Amino acid sequence: MHRLPQTAPRRGLGCRQAPRGPCWGQSSLGANCVRRLDRYVYGQLLGPFLFFVLVFTGVIWLSQSLRVIETVVNNGQSALVFLEFTALLLPRVLTVVLPVAAFAATLYAINRLFGESEIVVMFAAGLSGLRLLRPVLMFTVTLALVLWAISIYVVPTSQREIRDRITEVRGDVAAAFLREGAFMTPSDGVTVFVRRITGGGALDGVFIHDSRDPDQVATYTAERAVLLSEKGATRLVMFDGVAQIARLEQPDTLSLLRFEQLGYDLAQFAKETGERLRKPSEMYLPELLTIEEGDPETRFRPLGEFRAEAHEALSSPLYAIALPLLAVAVVLSAGFRRQGFLGRVLAAVGAAVLLRVLGLAAKSVVAGSAALWPSLYLPPLLGIAVAIWLLSSQGLAPRSWRLPGVSGGRAGAETAPSGGAAE
Repeated sequence: MHRLPQTAPRRGLGCRQAPRGPCWGQSSLGANCVRRLDRYVYGQLLGPFLFFVLVFTGVIWLSQSLRVIETVVNNGQSALVFLEFTALLLPRVLTVVLPVAAFAATLYAINRLFGESEIVVMFAAGLSGLRLLRPVLMFTVTLALVLWAISIYVVPTSQREIRDRITEVRGDVAAAFLREGAFMTPSDGVTVFVRRITGGGALDGVFIHDSRDPDQVATYTAERAVLLSEKGATRLVMFDGVAQIARLEQPDTLSLLRFEQLGYDLAQFAKETGERLRKPSEMYLPELLTIEEGDPETRFRPLGEFRAEAHEALSSPLYAIALPLLAVAVVLSAGFRRQGFLGRVLAAVGAAVLLRVLGLAAKSVVAGSAALWPSLYLPPLLGIAVAIWLLSSQGLAPRSWRLPGVSGGRAGAETAPSGGAAE
């Protein structure tokens, strides 16, 4: 009988050798390696996620911002107002972008780890498919918590603010009426030109052409003018100018009036806003859940729209968990194949699209019937359940991923315990 010499534990990537026994099923890797692999997979997800967030946000944000351009331009607002409006659209955009970016990043990262055989090595070392899910789950749960905060508080706050600002902009008579060096038409039959705006409401070189009256046409020119606001009404006071009035019944006659001071009422161009009822997207979660038939907001909208908005805010963050888990499950369930991964990638994309279509259909159903609100939670929960089932039922235990020369699900030869003997 010969005693084997004692061997020092192999540290590899700084991982401490674990005592004999299960770790990741049959793995001999220690807790230090577990944490290192978690951080490694997490890092592989984070980089692509940030990239896809930037790309998708830019595309969707641009398409959404086109809606406010007309409002900004028609009301003579500055570029800063446009930037303010587009910034207020960002939270709503993120609720759509973040789950999709998480899915794309997970699909890219897992496919890359497969393509470089890193997952094969991990599984050969004793890592199971369910165990690989842990860093992905940590990432997606963190993202879902962020999405819940955005959906429940940030989105209604931003939507309420942008609607208030749009109403305010539409009632900004001075901005719609005056713009330096440009002919403005605040109303049909009225044209205004201002040569220069000097600040403080002072204007130089004012021209106003008013043909709204069917009996006469009036043209006003003035060297200077100022804007005055009194009791919510805005007036333009012109100095040192001429008023030319042509009466249609006397086409050959033109009346001239030279004035030192003349007032022109701008309040007539203000758009009537009236009482504005809140849309479901502007209301906070407690309001959406407690509103009932007969409340002022339900006069023009069915109760189901408010319930759908409330449960959409609660259920949509679940897609940040369901879609990435589904990507992992579909890719891993097919096993390692040398032919490539295009088929499984397309299958994962198709499954994700199907889930989102089901979610949109469920929201439409709930908008018509408030009592069916539980259906909004079914698509994401179904996606999570299918992902877990695929990973647990397709034999994704370490033994299914043996490499040549590896037996029993262990990577490399196992070190004999100290004091062991061989006959």
